[in-house]
Amino acid sequence: MKAGRGALYVAGAAIGAGLAYLLVVAPIGSPPATTKSDVAAKKGDGKGRAPPAPVAAATVMLADMPIILLAPGTVEPYANVAVKTRVDGQITDVLFREGDLVNRGDLLFRLDDRMVKSQIAQAEAGIARDQATLRDAEATLARRNALIDKKIVTEAALDQARFAVEALKASIASGKALLDTQKTQLDYLTIRAPITGRTGSLSAKVGAMVRGVDAAAALVTINQTKPIWVTFSVPQNELGALKGALATKARAEIRVGGAKPTVVPGTIGFIDNQVDKQTGTIVVKVLAENADEVLWPGLAAEVALIVEVKVDMPSVPASAVLPAQQGMIAWVIGPDNKVTPRTVKVERIVDQRAFLSEGLRAGERVVTDGQIRLAPGATVVIEEQRRAPGRTPASEERRMNGRG
Repeated sequence: MKAGRGALYVAGAAIGAGLAYLLVVAPIGSPPATTKSDVAAKKGDGKGRAPPAPVAAATVMLADMPIILLAPGTVEPYANVAVKTRVDGQITDVLFREGDLVNRGDLLFRLDDRMVKSQIAQAEAGIARDQATLRDAEATLARRNALIDKKIVTEAALDQARFAVEALKASIASGKALLDTQKTQLDYLTIRAPITGRTGSLSAKVGAMVRGVDAAAALVTINQTKPIWVTFSVPQNELGALKGALATKARAEIRVGGAKPTVVPGTIGFIDNQVDKQTGTIVVKVLAENADEVLWPGLAAEVALIVEVKVDMPSVPASAVLPAQQGMIAWVIGPDNKVTPRTVKVERIVDQRAFLSEGLRAGERVVTDGQIRLAPGATVVIEEQRRAPGRTPASEERRMNGRG
């Protein structure tokens, strides 16, 4: 009996130890049971919201929109004179250098004038002789007039004295006319600049013989470069706008390319009186003061003529306007920094700025960069606002630290 009771005690102790293991040890080493609702909750907590898209933005502004006609042009001198000689002679002096800027009236050439000066001296001597003879003839005429009443001289002698006086007066007048001719000839032997301008290359040097009858040969050509013309052609359908521009003396910008592109201001000054039938274009000229002589005859340039200005037009950077299926659009940023695409009508793009006739109002904000990441209703953050004051952008930090 005692042995049977001992076995029961041992079996009871073993069962108690097993229950204690299940209740205490097993929950610590096994994962807790999960449900479908618990899994869905965990997935929801990991998803979160999409971060705002970084963009660049600009404000719609009212600005004056210039209507500009662009055309290639050619620079032409305001005046062009081929300097020639009127008389025959030999060049004794050249009083300028090729390429010099000369003023109107400046002496350019001297021709040999010795013969003409001697002819002038001879003509002056002849006039002086005739004047002395005239004084004697006038005295003779006066004496015969005094004696005619006394019948001391005849009427024939009086007439002879009178005719002698008239002949001498005519001879003196002829001598003076010849003297004027010789002086004019002497003036022709000194060749002066007819206009103010820049001289070209010389075709005749000191010692060369030149002839007045050789009309084709120019001693030098002078181009007036201050002011100067820029000539260009535009389609004939712009004639109305050109007339209005001419009436208001519209401004123009003349752009010259090169290592250092330059812009020279000008004003419209001429519209041709007919349209070219072959090309359907009309010739227009813009006048530039050209004080620094940036423009040079024959130079190619681009002319931007402002024919009209429309005031207070909504404008944005050209990068804010993009093509879409419904036309041109701009992404408008609302007060809550959410974007909405809006259809706009572009009137004209001038100097990387789009002027709009419909779609936007002054003061609204539009996205100018980063549109590819946007969708209607998306939240954006403007790049300049994302940077804390005094911080350097990461790209700049890498460059400054030698890590690029």
